[in-house]
Amino acid sequence: MNRIIYACDVGSVRASTFAWARVLPGMGNPCGSRDIDALVLRLVEDVNAHKSVALGFECPLFMPIPMQSDGLNRGRQGEGNRAMFAPTGAGVATLGVQEVAWVLSQIHDRVPALPLYSLDWHAWLAEDSRPRLLIWEAFVSGAAHDNSHERDAATAAVYFRDNEDNLDNVNAVTADRPLNMAHAAVLWAGWANDLDRLHQACLVLRPGQRYEGQIDPA
Repeated sequence: MNRIIYACDVGSVRASTFAWARVLPGMGNPCGSRDIDALVLRLVEDVNAHKSVALGFECPLFMPIPMQSDGLNRGRQGEGNRAMFAPTGAGVATLGVQEVAWVLSQIHDRVPALPLYSLDWHAWLAEDSRPRLLIWEAFVSGAAHDNSHERDAATAAVYFRDNEDNLDNVNAVTADRPLNMAHAAVLWAGWANDLDRLHQACLVLRPGQRYEGQIDPA
């Protein structure tokens, strides 16, 4: 089993509203926790074991930069009434960028051989020997949302797992002229030095219903 899927429900670590889930391809229950330090330890363990890791964050990871001023502060295509520039979306985006940068810097400093970092979900199932770290965005809202942060993270992780062969068709949000905030965090953490991916979007998965199964302790 050379692939591991993670999803993080971005929130305040201080208020215990951050949570994460981890699931293997195929069948089986996800495990979850609210401990961000435990997340780093598990990620380091998987990366050091040469696993490919899909690491999702439930917050906006890229924004549109319009050509004209009348396009400013408008949401992305596919967001509906959950636009990233609404107060909730803007707030969680700020938390998320900091947490993405922190998590990636922690892995960077603890792993001697970094995997190939990618925003390209088309390469997730590539049949080569190079482990990958794929950064993706989760969008858990409406019928998929739950009051449990661990369950929201599990919903996102399981949805990715169930659609591994269909990611192009379930990509839910796009934007013209995107500014990728996740790649800015990647640059800060030392995983890359290219600027081109600042202009790329990333995969966004929006489950239609919540995961109702068991969540094992991480």
